[in-house]
Amino acid sequence: MVYRGIDNPIKIAVPGAKSFIATAKDSALVKIDDLGNYRLRARSGNEMKIYIDAVMQDNSVVHEEKTFRIKGFSEPKVTLNDESRNSYMMTKKALIESVVNLSFENMLIYESNVDFGIKQFNVTIPLRDNKNKTITVNGNKMNGEVASLLRKVKPRSIVVISYIKIWNKVYMLLDKPPSPIAIEILN
Repeated sequence: MVYRGIDNPIKIAVPGAKSFIATAKDSALVKIDDLGNYRLRARSGNEMKIYIDAVMQDNSVVHEEKTFRIKGFSEPKVTLNDESRNSYMMTKKALIESVVNLSFENMLIYESNVDFGIKQFNVTIPLRDNKNKTITVNGNKMNGEVASLLRKVKPRSIVVISYIKIWNKVYMLLDKPPSPIAIEILN
């Protein structure tokens, strides 16, 4: 299985071959080194094939193909301190010290190579005059302006984190943006 929109690491080896050439239609297959490491980017459809033409030790040619199922990413879930919920109840201090991140429910172990993080998010804070103030935060932690306003919020107020933007070292295509989360202030 490969994921749509990211560079999937693929290892290709043909036992007993002097040399081989690997290609993929409708995808980007890039050779990384002479050890059989490739990066594969699946684009559209539900499956894709890698075609291998190998020259064996006796100079015969072997043609092989491997079919991969293509899977899209699940909707990313916003996490606070590595916990994913639809709503939270937190103290002001705990929210100020929180780390905002994302998780993907259907990512396998190897996707730890897909290095991504929070680039920016909005925090909407209720003010005492029944108005809301939205602050754009760069990075994944609350800034001084947000912390200052959170200290003034009444208990039971609802703070919303939304419009989360991510950065990643490889291009990642998200089918859906992350949903906003609500945090009820306890004290």
